[in-house]
Amino acid sequence: MRKQLIVLLTLLISLVSFSIDYEISTIDIKGNREVPMEVIKGNLRSKIGDKYSTDNMVIDYKNIKNLSYIEDITIYPQLDNDKIRLIIEIKEEKDVVNLLKKESILPMSERVKVDKSLIISSIDIFGNLHISKEEILKQIPIKVGSFFSKAKILEGQRNLINTGHFRDVNPEVYKYGEGISVQYSLEENQVITGIKIQGNTKYPTEDLTKLIQSEPGEIYNINTLIDDKDRILKKYHEDGYTLAKIANIDLNNNMELVITLSEGIIRSIEYKKMVTKQKGSRRQSNNNLLKTEDFIIERELEIKEGQVFNQKDYDQTVKNLMRSGSFKNIQPEYKNIPGDLDGVKVVMLIDEDRTAMLQGAISYGSSVGLVGSISVKETNYKGRGQNFGFSFEKSSDDYTSLTLSFKDSWIKDTDFVSWGWNVYRQEDENDESYDHYDSTVHGGTISIGKGLSRYLRFELGLKLERVEEDNEDGDHTQDYNYASITPSVVYDTRNNYLDPTSGKYAKFSVESGHYFGTTVGSEYGTDAGINGDDEAFAKATLELRKYHQGFFKGNTMAYRMVGGIGTDSLKYQQLYSAGGGNSMRGYDSGSFRGQKQLVFNFENRTQLNEFFGIVLFYDVGRAWYSGNSTDDFVDDSQGDFLDDIKQSVGLGLRIKTPIGPIRFDFGFPVGDSDESGMQFFFNMGQMF
Repeated sequence: MRKQLIVLLTLLISLVSFSIDYEISTIDIKGNREVPMEVIKGNLRSKIGDKYSTDNMVIDYKNIKNLSYIEDITIYPQLDNDKIRLIIEIKEEKDVVNLLKKESILPMSERVKVDKSLIISSIDIFGNLHISKEEILKQIPIKVGSFFSKAKILEGQRNLINTGHFRDVNPEVYKYGEGISVQYSLEENQVITGIKIQGNTKYPTEDLTKLIQSEPGEIYNINTLIDDKDRILKKYHEDGYTLAKIANIDLNNNMELVITLSEGIIRSIEYKKMVTKQKGSRRQSNNNLLKTEDFIIERELEIKEGQVFNQKDYDQTVKNLMRSGSFKNIQPEYKNIPGDLDGVKVVMLIDEDRTAMLQGAISYGSSVGLVGSISVKETNYKGRGQNFGFSFEKSSDDYTSLTLSFKDSWIKDTDFVSWGWNVYRQEDENDESYDHYDSTVHGGTISIGKGLSRYLRFELGLKLERVEEDNEDGDHTQDYNYASITPSVVYDTRNNYLDPTSGKYAKFSVESGHYFGTTVGSEYGTDAGINGDDEAFAKATLELRKYHQGFFKGNTMAYRMVGGIGTDSLKYQQLYSAGGGNSMRGYDSGSFRGQKQLVFNFENRTQLNEFFGIVLFYDVGRAWYSGNSTDDFVDDSQGDFLDDIKQSVGLGLRIKTPIGPIRFDFGFPVGDSDESGMQFFFNMGQMF
């Protein structure tokens, strides 16, 4: 009575719990010791691959319960990954062996091994309509006249199922006298009358049909369909449509094979902060909020709502965002939309980097002494992708510099339009120095740019400066003003503006200006050149950079070339300058000046871990002055480039800190009889 109650309760639960259509994935038979598994399956209406039905389960219960060799049975469904696992537990009658023999069924205990006393007298095939008996027998490893073997009979069953032609295969064994008759009852799959592909928008149906092997007039084959599915998805995935999937493959009422695709159409794109828990910190209520405004992210998107998701476009989107240096990590989440077979929601989890930096630097040069600097920089000002900075430098030898700058690299609601400005004051009044003019410079620049493509842009800059100079004796030499205009073209494919590991950078600019308001003092004569009074000047500058992976992962090769040429009318402050922490690291800042320059920098950068990196560098080149200048401060730079080329080598250390990356460089001149010893530079970020 208790068993019947359990069965009734199980049936009641199944009626309520599994009213939705689920496919039967597995039929597990438990408790059978003598009754062959295929005999039980042969009495079931429920089949693997069918939609689960409580009606069929009731019929199966009755059919098996009524078998003479079965004392009791329990059937219950189990939900497993959106499919039904049908579990059948049986209890055999005590005299099950004799009862099976009365039904001409060979008990399991007599079928375990090859029984040389039992000879297979016949192999019969039933249910085949389109597959010939000869083809079927090729899959069965037993032959008429051979000894009986249960293992080989079941192997034949597996072989036939694995061909993909059959929906069900049930072998049965009957004993007639001294012989054994083996019968395979087959249920073939239906014959395909046509093929339909639906849901495809990226490729024509004709192109997808050419990829598959299933054809009208052939039997519906599971193995072939799996291969067809893989071929279609391979086409989509190779072209970047990685969210495409086969939503369903089935036969309709007309026995047409219908393949339904879900290509993965983007319904919405969301941006969320990637919350990372830090040791010792408490999570605040605004920890889920991004600082960066949505329009900054949206203008970098290569993926669009309403379009089929493409991984290549998404990867390019991430590259676009990472180039800004405002983000540390970006990971995607793809969410299905209930009731929307084709739709997907893309969620971008964004880990923002620190963009507000307090920077400090210390360096030393014979012309300026010990220099300390401090700067405040924000590269994502108010989350709008703008750069705002303030810097102050002061040396032990009365060198002072003050700069305030701003740049919006992409003005909101424009097509790659940028603008920026900076104002500055620089004062150098070292009365004990005989290396350069004492000077005071006030100036400012304003620029506007237009992106011609993702990597190419045009910029136009305007500059206005006031320069006051004294010679080494403190006598007034010359005051002047000048205004210039600088058009430039920039090509930039770096993967990160602040610390690139791959990509290229090129900039070509031409500055054309005019001096005015010049007051000539005793030290300036009428000769051409920096000692002259020509009013117009021009200079052209080309800078090239390249980055790529070095000898191993985490190792980067970096190269830079800076070349320039100017007119003889350039005054001292507008000459090219070589030497220092951002040029030739074995020499003081501004050691070489002239209206021509050519400098090469080579670096091998190795990131040791999350915080530390080392750099080996080699710098070669100089700035030089062509002509006969009467100015003492460019005497060392006169001559041809190859006559006195300068070289330096060194070692650098890079440390990532909460206030930004710190750079230590130790440079040594090479092959220079006039210079020896080490130059030390302390600054922020990579040199280039």
